[in-house]
Amino acid sequence: MRRQWQLCLRLARFAAVGATCFGLQAVILTVLERAGVPATLANAVGFAASAQLNFLLSSYFTWFDRRVPLSARRAIAARWAAFQATAGLGLCFNTGVFALAVRVLDPVAAAAVGVLTGAALTFITGNHLIFRNRRNRTEPIRQTQGEDLDAHRPEPARAGAASGTGAD
Repeated sequence: MRRQWQLCLRLARFAAVGATCFGLQAVILTVLERAGVPATLANAVGFAASAQLNFLLSSYFTWFDRRVPLSARRAIAARWAAFQATAGLGLCFNTGVFALAVRVLDPVAAAAVGVLTGAALTFITGNHLIFRNRRNRTEPIRQTQGEDLDAHRPEPARAGAASGTGAD
């Protein structure tokens, strides 16, 4: 039950981040389209910009409990690169859906359809690949059976102590 509750909370944070980033995307789309940029290109630019904000919010809000230390620059860079690859794939998917939807919907509504259809894929990828739990190698292993690895073994028989016969 606790895992389900945690998943629901994570999905709620994911949705809040998505809504925030979609807001940024919609503003950029609207401004660029009014400036004469074709809607599909304006949407792609908005999506790419919102992906950068999304990475930050995902790292520090959605998957806050899976953060890597700031000193682990390679791990952060690897996460960022994986996130960008996912965002790039998402951009292709989003743009394709947008290009179809904009034929029958307002551009912002079409962008919303693109975002919503990619959200499930993005969450699954983020949760299970990009922001997955990674054991901290410097963290000590918890002992569950005893103080050390030999705690389950019987004490070795001491000469004379166990049998009551002394060798003196």
